[in-house]
Amino acid sequence: MKLKSSLVAASLAAAALSANAVPTVQADWTNHDPAEMAAWWIMTAGALPIDHVYKFSLAGTFDVLATGVSNDAPPVFDINGGKVELFADNGDADYTNDASKGFFSFDSLAANKTFLSVTAGNYFYRVTGTVDGKNGGSYLLSSSITPVPEPETYALMLAGLAAVGFISRRRNKA
Repeated sequence: MKLKSSLVAASLAAAALSANAVPTVQADWTNHDPAEMAAWWIMTAGALPIDHVYKFSLAGTFDVLATGVSNDAPPVFDINGGKVELFADNGDADYTNDASKGFFSFDSLAANKTFLSVTAGNYFYRVTGTVDGKNGGSYLLSSSITPVPEPETYALMLAGLAAVGFISRRRNKA
């Protein structure tokens, strides 16, 4: 009986280890400030997968610029397959089935992407890749937001330009 329960426990443990692991939440920026930054590094030998989450929320509509770079000195310090992806958070705790807003790959040359007109809500960046340097690897992630003008702002600007044009035309006739 003990052998049977030990086998059941071992098979459950093996199944749990083979299931997709939940990513590690590195930071919760809560309300995204105009600029946010994150740095991560590890000193280890051998291949180590990276699966990190950086959570934030937006109170309005913004253009969101993300930049990623790994600080490589292969073969000593290296990350391969670095990727940053922006997701709209659906609220589940395992960060699956969330809507992707786009992604970009990064390495030792900084790469970035602007996600246009991201509406109010909860979001997260998911950073993935593999540390394969003899002594580890590191990356930097920065994120900045710029407010998107409301359509009313554009309408008001166009009305002002039309008024200036009308006045200018009237003065030229006089």
